Amino acid sequence: MRYPIRIGFCKGFFQNKLVWVTWGYMLAALPCWGQYNAYYDTKTLHFGFHVGFNTSSHRVQLSDSLNVLGATNLRYITPDFGPGFQLGIISDLRIHEYLALRFIPTLMFSQRNFDYQFRNTDKITQKSVQMANVDLPLTMKFRSKRMKNYRVYVLGGVKGIIDMASQEKVVDDIDKVKLRRFDYAVETGMGLDLYLPYFKLSPEIRVANGFRNVLVPEAHVYSNFMESLRSRTWIVSFTFE
Repeated sequence: MRYPIRIGFCKGFFQNKLVWVTWGYMLAALPCWGQYNAYYDTKTLHFGFHVGFNTSSHRVQLSDSLNVLGATNLRYITPDFGPGFQLGIISDLRIHEYLALRFIPTLMFSQRNFDYQFRNTDKITQKSVQMANVDLPLTMKFRSKRMKNYRVYVLGGVKGIIDMASQEKVVDDIDKVKLRRFDYAVETGMGLDLYLPYFKLSPEIRVANGFRNVLVPEAHVYSNFMESLRSRTWIVSFTFE
């Protein structure tokens, strides 16, 4: 599965200097304008949503048998990042002026690729895994002191992951990589709160590292020479609160 991109639209948008000048002016002028939503962060509980993009891969541990001469014509396996996107709902509980607890159930679509190089050929064989995850992250948000309409923050927490498209228990004759339905990950990140007249916009970047081996072992060349797979996902998102 590939995620289609409307090239014409994107090209036209990025070439529209007026759009970028307007956004640049708005962001640069934020400190000069009056303080927006002065009491926003005093709310005990507030909600919002986020949208964004992600790219996912795995940390792979290969079997020692891959290096045994004559055991296979497979030379190496390389995990490769694939594209994705996500959207979710934000629940933010204020604990302190500089600390908040956030629960952000998220629906995440992603693709993870594996490149296989065999001996006696220069051709790369790629196997892809499509995923439709329900992420359940619980994170702490550590915020700096507000500076007019800016505030920086860092995030840290854990999350449970349910892959609704997992083929862990599917029995078939197709040689492909299968991943377990459930995973757990540690997530960290950083971002910037921008206080606008009617809402708060926060661009942020996060990375999630899974610590469960999600490989479903099977006796074929695309799976047999891997001992473990642990997920890694980079996320760029925009939150609206």
